[in-house]
Amino acid sequence: MDNQQESSKFIRISWLAGIIDGEGTITLTLHERKNQTPIIKPKVTLVNTDEKIINKVIEILKENNFPFWVSKYQGKGTWKDRWVIEISGIKRLMKFLPEIKDYLVGKNEEANLVLEWCERRFDATENKHKRLYYTKEDVDILMKVKKLHGHQDKIDYDRILKSSETICRTQEIVKI
Repeated sequence: MDNQQESSKFIRISWLAGIIDGEGTITLTLHERKNQTPIIKPKVTLVNTDEKIINKVIEILKENNFPFWVSKYQGKGTWKDRWVIEISGIKRLMKFLPEIKDYLVGKNEEANLVLEWCERRFDATENKHKRLYYTKEDVDILMKVKKLHGHQDKIDYDRILKSSETICRTQEIVKI
């Protein structure tokens, strides 16, 4: 890559990071599966009503081969149409976050925590998730991210840790 290409990529990734800093979210979400067991999902989301901005984001994501989803929601009443761009999943974020995290200002800490969480959960040698259950360290990172977002919710560590261990044991029994 020559200097012009490197400079152009730097500018475009920096611009993308700026949009994510201002309009995006980098987080870990806690959901419950249908069987009431917890699942933690990493994701980056960008919501905007300006189609030109959305198209520029899509262009930069595509040229860098970052996998993403786009959804459009019809505005109602005086509300404008809005687009949601999402990058979620451990492998996707392990590809995306290292490329933009150093350009983030406001969301740099969230990016580093989510990336750390993804790396802890992933086994690169096997190209799959390391373990099925969550550790105390996994939940600690979740709590740090939630706190950065202003959530003071108490998370039931025991329920998350015990539920995920139960899932692991059930799946081990099924394998036998």
